[in-house]
Amino acid sequence: MNLRFVFVACLLVSLPRVAVALDYVSLTRDGKPIHLAGKVLTEAQDGGLLLQDREGIQWAVRAEELVKRTQDETVYQPMQQKELQAKLAQEMPGFRIHTTAHYLICYNTSLAYAQWCGALYERLCWSFQNYWKKRGFELRDPEIPLVALVFDTKANYERYARAELGDAVASIVGYYSRRTNRVTMFDLTKMNGLQGVGGRIGNTAQINWLLMQPGAERMVATIIHEATHQLAHNCGMHGRYADIPLWVSEGLAVYFETPDLRSKRGWRNIGGVNRSRLDRFRRYLPTRQPNSLETLIADDKRFKNLDTGIDAYAEAWSLNHFLIHRRCEQYVKYLTALSQKGPLLYDTPEERVQAFTDAFGANPAELDADFLRYMKTVR
Repeated sequence: MNLRFVFVACLLVSLPRVAVALDYVSLTRDGKPIHLAGKVLTEAQDGGLLLQDREGIQWAVRAEELVKRTQDETVYQPMQQKELQAKLAQEMPGFRIHTTAHYLICYNTSLAYAQWCGALYERLCWSFQNYWKKRGFELRDPEIPLVALVFDTKANYERYARAELGDAVASIVGYYSRRTNRVTMFDLTKMNGLQGVGGRIGNTAQINWLLMQPGAERMVATIIHEATHQLAHNCGMHGRYADIPLWVSEGLAVYFETPDLRSKRGWRNIGGVNRSRLDRFRRYLPTRQPNSLETLIADDKRFKNLDTGIDAYAEAWSLNHFLIHRRCEQYVKYLTALSQKGPLLYDTPEERVQAFTDAFGANPAELDADFLRYMKTVR
């Protein structure tokens, strides 16, 4: 899920900096005082700023909201597992927390489902890092434990998420928030059509079996898709609120989203054919315009339009598949360049196309024929 981050336009010309000492920021928002401690990531010329607090939430503070800002000799230290666990317990009364090496699964459903989520996400984390390491892109471990909120029912999930998603929450089974850095979802075994299929669900093996049933695959793919976004934004691939083209960020998440529920370790389906996206791309071909790749790369408009979004996702998966399998070295260099981008600094469409052309040695129009020939071979 890519929620548009609204901030003052003058941040477009700001310069990012990394604070070593702890920044203390007081502001007033909606008539209420807010006190933050963290590191300032970006400052605007008018005095606005972007701050990341110690639990990883990023705050956009407008100049007119800012009351006071100070700094002392304390070094910024992100929250680690025990401290963040205590913070979540206070914030989410009635929830329990299942911990893994990289994740805090904060849940009010069954322990078995929390354990299933934790195991799934750890396999994805290991496989994601290993996949890119083998291709020359060294990622890092997250500096803050990754949080996943898991609600017992869709109704409770919707009540919580509506403030961030609005009415769209009814059609979304899970999402990653770049602001809070959390994945939020609900227990998929409670979905209509799955209840009662396997009787009482008492362990992770039964959950695995249930979520391999017809109708569940796309829901599982969605939570993997969102967890991939979370990993990319915490392992050094994408900066949060950096201007990462959606064809890259969404295409990569789709590339990894194909569920692999049979393996206890690893993710054998990485790079495999995403059947639903391939089928959609083939249905798009008869009406596809000659400049389709250029419009996909130049800006994000197609992804945000209800009429064109589904085809944009399909073409993004297809383009990432082509580049990773046919031009991997150039692709990794391109990803590495994107990983260096600071927050809230936006490229023009012309700059995006030029960056693509520089990376791959051909502009979108020149690459289009090779791309289409490759996609004819994908089965």
